[in-house]
Amino acid sequence: MRKRIRLLYVIVIAFVIVAGGLMTLNRLDQEIAVLEDTARETRLRQLALETENGNMRQEIAVKDTDSYIRKMARKDNRFLMPGEIRFVVVNPEALYAPGEMPGLEIEAETAEPAPEAEPVQEDTEG
Repeated sequence: MRKRIRLLYVIVIAFVIVAGGLMTLNRLDQEIAVLEDTARETRLRQLALETENGNMRQEIAVKDTDSYIRKMARKDNRFLMPGEIRFVVVNPEALYAPGEMPGLEIEAETAEPAPEAEPVQEDTEG
């Protein structure tokens, strides 16, 4: 009888140890899966940042030239080289026929004439 009780205790203890080990193994597998997902996302983010870094380096290489700096100074800041004269066109519409000016839509045929203003009588009394 005592041998059966000892054997039962040994079986129960073995079962508890095995069950605890399996539960721990399952929890560790889940943690590993989460860490692998995090590592995968981190690698993807790193690739995206490396690509962005490469694009920015290319942009810097283009914009760090004297010709680009001169071009932007002329365009954005209206700088002139020594000896150059700036001409400002005040009425650019005069250079083009109606409807031909780039960036400006003029519809001469469908435009309605402006309504005539009614004459205003001045009050001369008082």
